[in-house]
Amino acid sequence: MTKYEAVFILDPRKIEGNGEVFSQGVETFLKEIGGNVTRVKCLERRAFARPIGKIKAGVYWDYVLELPESAVAQIHEKYSLNATVLRMATFLYTDGQDDDVFKPRDEHDRLFREEGFQDSYDRDERPSRGR
Repeated sequence: MTKYEAVFILDPRKIEGNGEVFSQGVETFLKEIGGNVTRVKCLERRAFARPIGKIKAGVYWDYVLELPESAVAQIHEKYSLNATVLRMATFLYTDGQDDDVFKPRDEHDRLFREEGFQDSYDRDERPSRGR
């Protein structure tokens, strides 16, 4: 069995809350086709850089799972025409590849970045244009 990461972007108009019910259905289906789900993470609602049709935001769900290679096609076959799913992608997963994404932020690190942002840019030090 190979380890994969599957990302689903759901239409927020067609789900309740963050789509927990839909996610449970996905997990059940993955187990039915012989998969083993090791992590499920809702990445909340996020705005798109470019709208999909007239939809400007979607709810992201991230799954890490172990599947036989033939099962990936079954996932795409089942959810490709589902009206709730705006986009779906499956990637090969390497352990530790997203540790920086999902580790909790250090509070001191976050505050340091926010406080020091404007200090490095002072309007009086800007070169004047056309003077």
